Amino acid sequence: MKRRIAVLLLALCLFPALSGCDSLLERDYRSVSRHISQTSDTEDTSALRAESYSDLVNSVQFFVSMGETEGVVHLYQYSGDVEQDVEDACQEVLEQDPLGAWALEDITWTSSRIVSYYECVFTFTYRHTASEIASIQSVVGSTAIRDALCDVLSDYDSSLVLQVSSYYAQKELLLGLVQEAYYSLPGYAQGYPDVSISVYPQEATGTQRIVEISLTWSDSQETLRTRAEAIASAAATLVGTDPAQGEVGYWLLYSRLADGLSYSADSGRASVYTALVTGRANSEGAALAFQYLCDQAGLTCLTVQGTLDGSPHWWNLVEVDDVWHHADVTAGDSQDDFLRSDSQVSERYTWNTEQYPACPDPETEEGSFSEEDADMDVEGANSTPDDGTLS
Repeated sequence: MKRRIAVLLLALCLFPALSGCDSLLERDYRSVSRHISQTSDTEDTSALRAESYSDLVNSVQFFVSMGETEGVVHLYQYSGDVEQDVEDACQEVLEQDPLGAWALEDITWTSSRIVSYYECVFTFTYRHTASEIASIQSVVGSTAIRDALCDVLSDYDSSLVLQVSSYYAQKELLLGLVQEAYYSLPGYAQGYPDVSISVYPQEATGTQRIVEISLTWSDSQETLRTRAEAIASAAATLVGTDPAQGEVGYWLLYSRLADGLSYSADSGRASVYTALVTGRANSEGAALAFQYLCDQAGLTCLTVQGTLDGSPHWWNLVEVDDVWHHADVTAGDSQDDFLRSDSQVSERYTWNTEQYPACPDPETEEGSFSEEDADMDVEGANSTPDDGTLS
């Protein structure tokens, strides 16, 4: 164990612990390690040296951060009540330290007097493995949390453990970030997972918390990954190798998707996979599929969550020549159903107007995108001239 402690201490010197304090001047960041610096006993490098209660607590925290099942601490020139302080230190790490509260099941200990010092031997029982402890990501800021969530959601993993400041350990805030991350990845949206969030410790005054986010998917990770590949392939076919831009580009994607889509109000059809591969989806699946196609084609698009005739409904907003329009793939595949203003949809649709850009009425009919023009542009966009560019 002597060599092991020496190596760990060298690592700690090279990678000092993060302070964990948020400030308005700090940038978002992610780190995948958590270490607590501590001093080894010069007479016995297999043990850590402590001379105060805070040293004792730090020593216990150090062993936990490394996933050690046993650790030895030598107390030198210790003026406090050794028995009581060791017990208090164990309880503090178990109940108030974020990592201890998350990782540990129990701590047992023994102490004995050895000439000039006390030797305390700690035994740790874990509910999580050393590799799981090492994989905890220390993050600062909502952007870093959302990025970490995107990594997990796009791979259909079942859990994510983060070390965050106490401000970001609010379950409502975290649930909102999970939702943001999920809907920012339309190509991976195969049904919103069940989300469970646990915070460790639940009650404490410190600035840090460990947050465990558990995700339960409707299918296995292997199945979802395979379907994600099918989604990408289907999207590539609909977008084409040389997609059109502007209003023509939106119409091509809109009409192609609507043509092969059978609308279903079934809540179980909120998947891009069912929209693009099996051809049957509800409004959420259809809107996310259109969002994904636009993303792949380099077209600006937003997904809107609101109501249609009083029932929950999803659709899209698209931007043409700096003007926003409503586009609902489930409304039909005719020109009359495409690119509508706020006033044109407001009788049946409701949405948070403060959350999304306004869609003004057209100022004039001159230069409008007629159905005859659409047919001509679709024909031209689907043809490939000799020079390989769109006509």
